[in-house]
Amino acid sequence: MTVQPDAPPVVSVIVINYNSGDHLAECLAALCASQPQPAIEILVVDNASTDDSLALGERLAAVPRPIRFLKSRVNRGYAGGVNLAFPHTRGSYVAALNPDMRVSPDWLAHLVPFLESHPEAGAVNPLILLHDTDEHINAAGQDIHVTGLGFNRRLGQPRSRAGLAPARVSGIQGGAVVVRRALLQEMGGWDESGFLYHEDVALSWRLHLMGCDLYCIPRAIVWHDYHLTMYPEKLFLLERNRAALLLTHLESWSLLYLAPFLFLTELLMWGYCLLRGWGFIKAKAASYQWIARQRAALRDRRTFIRGLRRRTDWQVLKKLKWGYAWDQLLTLGRERGESRRQPAGGMPVKMGESR
Repeated sequence: MTVQPDAPPVVSVIVINYNSGDHLAECLAALCASQPQPAIEILVVDNASTDDSLALGERLAAVPRPIRFLKSRVNRGYAGGVNLAFPHTRGSYVAALNPDMRVSPDWLAHLVPFLESHPEAGAVNPLILLHDTDEHINAAGQDIHVTGLGFNRRLGQPRSRAGLAPARVSGIQGGAVVVRRALLQEMGGWDESGFLYHEDVALSWRLHLMGCDLYCIPRAIVWHDYHLTMYPEKLFLLERNRAALLLTHLESWSLLYLAPFLFLTELLMWGYCLLRGWGFIKAKAASYQWIARQRAALRDRRTFIRGLRRRTDWQVLKKLKWGYAWDQLLTLGRERGESRRQPAGGMPVKMGESR
C-alpha cells in the first residue's frame, strides 16, 4: 500500500483516556513506534480525568508523529469518547484503543489489508494477549451469547490456539478494534447510551444486523493489562445495557422464541448475585429500574435500528453462540471481596443515575 506524504491517513486511532496513569504514556509510545504504513493519525480523548495521566501523555506530543488531544468536560464513557473524536478524524478506518493496550509495530499492517480485501468485514480485532506474557490470550474477538452476554474468546488459552489464519467471530472486543468509517457514519456513531461496558457487544450485534461479518486477525498482536473481575457498579452497567440491547435489537417474536434461554440466563445472573452478596443484588435490581425509566428512549432506538437492518434476527442469531463460557462464569463466581480492579472511590456513575 503506497500512501503519499500529503494524503489523508488511512487509519484514525482514537485512544480513550480516563485516569489511566502511566498506561497512557506507554500506549502512545508504542503507537508512535508503529510502522508508518498504513498511515495513521492519533487522537487522544480525555474523559474528564482527575489524575495526571493527560499530562503524562502530552509529553509525547512533540514526537515526529503528531498526537491530537481532545478534552471532554464530562466523562462520556468509551463509546462517547470515540464519538467526540469522530468528527475530527480523516481516516477511512477508525481504530478504538484502550489506554492500557500496547500495540506491536505492525498491528495495523495486518488489519487494514484484510479489511480492504474483504468488503464483507465490518470490523476486525487483533489478537489481544495478556500484558505480562506472550503465551496466553486475553481475547481473540468475543463470543456473544444469544442472550446478550459477552465473553472473551479463548481467554487464558495458549497463544497457539488462535492459529495464524483470520477467524470469523461472533463479536469484536472493543478494547482494540478497527471499524470502517462509513459504517460508523451510517449508524450515527457508536451507541453511547449505555455509558460504559457492553458497548462492544452492542456494536457487534448492530454490525451483524447491518449485514457485516466480524473477524479476528491473529497475526496482528496487541497486549492488554487485563484481569477478569466484577463489582456491583460494573454488573449494573452490564446488565442494564444487555437488557437494552435485547429490547432494541430483537423483534418481539425473537424475544418470545428466546424466552427459555433468557429465563435461564436471568437465573444464572440472580444466582451469581446471591452468591456475591447484597451489593450485587441491589445492582441487578437497579438494572431493571433503569430499563423501566428508559422506555421512551428505548422505543426510539428500536425504530432507528430497524432502519439499519439488512439481516433478519434469525440470520444474526445463527452467527452468535448458544453455549455459555462456563470457565469465565466460574472464575467470576469464585471471586470474593472487593475487586482488584474496582476504581478507587467507585465508578464515575451511580446505580441511581439515569445515564
